[in-house]
Amino acid sequence: KIERERRLEEAMGKIVSTGKPAIGGPWSLIDLDGNLVTNRTFEGKWTLLYFGFARCPDICPSEMVKIGKVMDALKAKYPALHDQIQPIFVSVDPARDSLKALKEYGKDFHPSYVFLTGSPEQVQQMAKKYRVYVSKADETEDGDYLVDHSIVVYFHDDTGDLSDCFTQSMRPSDVVEKVVERMTFVPSY
Repeated sequence: KIERERRLEEAMGKIVSTGKPAIGGPWSLIDLDGNLVTNRTFEGKWTLLYFGFARCPDICPSEMVKIGKVMDALKAKYPALHDQIQPIFVSVDPARDSLKALKEYGKDFHPSYVFLTGSPEQVQQMAKKYRVYVSKADETEDGDYLVDHSIVVYFHDDTGDLSDCFTQSMRPSDVVEKVVERMTFVPSY
């Protein structure tokens, strides 16, 4: 027992492991012009990636508006950083989010957004790589339904590596602060 306590004390404060979370990876979807888009399309840009659906009544629109506010704040205070960021919306409801539906939906949000969709299989594969929870709720009598899903904005660096995640509880100013911190970080080694 004493030996176990000694090892625990020794281990306290030490970094046991380092590395990156297994989130993300290669993917391919379609943009609003019907062009094939992959994760490699955005190499050289930092990305703010959000999964949602066009018929979402409240959460998706508020998260989309929040990212629009982040982009506007960055443009005003950090224009050089702003120019390196691409916000991306990925539909988790490809059955209803046609290119036409997404084009219409996109009119309500920040003009810098790229909207992506794909086959149900493509979307499911990408969501799985990002560990996004997606569940279609029961349909109403008229065939309408909601899609329950994770509410996270994934922030990738210009090489495509995950840099941070932003939750629904974060204010635009919090996200701006984290984005600037991540984009301007210089390692001290």
